[in-house]
Amino acid sequence: MGTFNGNANGGRFAVRGKEKRKRHPNAGLQILISLLLLLDLFLVYTMIMQLTNQQKAFEAPQAVNAALLAAFVFGAAFLTWAMLRTAAWRRTLCLFLIFVILYLVAAFSEIPLVKKYRDIWISTAMATMRHQGLATYYFPASVVEERMAIEKAARDAQVGENTLDTFTSDADNHTWVEDGNAHDLPVQDGEHDELTPEQKEFYGLFYELDRDSAEEYFTSHPEVLKNGYAHILIDEAGLSSEGTPIRTKLGEKVLAIDVDNQILIIEVDCGGSRGAMAIAKLPSRLRLCPAAKLPYHGEIVGSIAERNGGILAMTGSAFIDEGGVGNGGAIAGWAMCSGKTFGKHYGWGYKRLELHENDWFYIADAFADVGSGTTDAIEFQPALIVNGQKQNIGIWVDANPRACIGQSERGEILMLCVEGRRLDSPGCSVGVCADVMLQHDAITALNCDGGTTAMMWYRGGPVIRCSNSRIPQGRYLPNAWVYEGK
Repeated sequence: MGTFNGNANGGRFAVRGKEKRKRHPNAGLQILISLLLLLDLFLVYTMIMQLTNQQKAFEAPQAVNAALLAAFVFGAAFLTWAMLRTAAWRRTLCLFLIFVILYLVAAFSEIPLVKKYRDIWISTAMATMRHQGLATYYFPASVVEERMAIEKAARDAQVGENTLDTFTSDADNHTWVEDGNAHDLPVQDGEHDELTPEQKEFYGLFYELDRDSAEEYFTSHPEVLKNGYAHILIDEAGLSSEGTPIRTKLGEKVLAIDVDNQILIIEVDCGGSRGAMAIAKLPSRLRLCPAAKLPYHGEIVGSIAERNGGILAMTGSAFIDEGGVGNGGAIAGWAMCSGKTFGKHYGWGYKRLELHENDWFYIADAFADVGSGTTDAIEFQPALIVNGQKQNIGIWVDANPRACIGQSERGEILMLCVEGRRLDSPGCSVGVCADVMLQHDAITALNCDGGTTAMMWYRGGPVIRCSNSRIPQGRYLPNAWVYEGK
């Protein structure tokens, strides 16, 4: 009995010892392996789509995508082995089911908040030439097509909203826009009574300025007035500058004041993103200038401006950019540059911005006949402001770099560019751009090609940061709006 009991006890202790030495899988490790495996499989899917589709999600050469695919496949194999080794397959399955449910909610739910951000995601991706894969890879074709159909309906709604037959402003009634007539600008009664005639003319021309902040700046920088108020030149619009302490009456930071060329450049808040607006007060100096080698190759904005005697310039027409590697030579839509025509007209829903001989902008449907007296024109979408009224542009809600051009009720040319795709400046919707233009009394405005194409240039350099930091001067473009300098 004693021997039996001893053996029995010894056997029981031996089993307990084995149980004690047995390594139980760690739950935290299992979850980590499961998450890494699911992430790796997602990346494998993305790389396969990158290699087999023209619509890209990320900018990378094919060789890099192939190398990444091989690395992720190897990683997936290793993590699968680790999952089986640690008996993590149950947790992997549970996490997979959770992600499937979340994906179904994100892709198909009609919950307002979810739908809002899904629409923004799809619209943002599909509005680009390079990154449409961010929508087409991860959302069903039916969901993407439904969103695109809604956007088409919104474009259709702009058909017929034109200024050709309804625009009533007469350039002859605005003689102040001609050289030498700046003193005729309207100001509030008594606003400048205590000023010298030279100051009155200056603040009449740049009526937007907050006089106190301007005079304080002139006092601390007397060199600015060495040639008098009639020749003030302040240029703090470059990317290396922080701007000036001068403010407008709306509280905007002043970046540049150029009296000889009647240009004011200000920094504007565009829905939390940084924008730059140039207010050029002599519309007779504006024209659309083509790239030197069009239609074979485009040219950066600054180069087009310098070659044509420009002091200020911004993005003009869009261009066909298959695969995101276009050279800017294949113009999209129709354009006119000083009477010379390029490209083919856009179809239904697109708009045309025409600059006429009377130095006023007009909006027309892209498929309609070109207005008589047109000297320069571009086509794009959507129209932002027609006859001083903000248009139906609610669907263009994606946050992107933007470029817009228009004209105020006083005839001033309004150029607006917004930085985007940056942590400190993600970009904005076209609706935000329209609101900013309206704050500056725009009566006509059109959205131009945005994204990496959006660029403003002044006196030798860019005024905004290009969304692609590798090309700070911007992409090659088929043409640019150029404001000639003295």
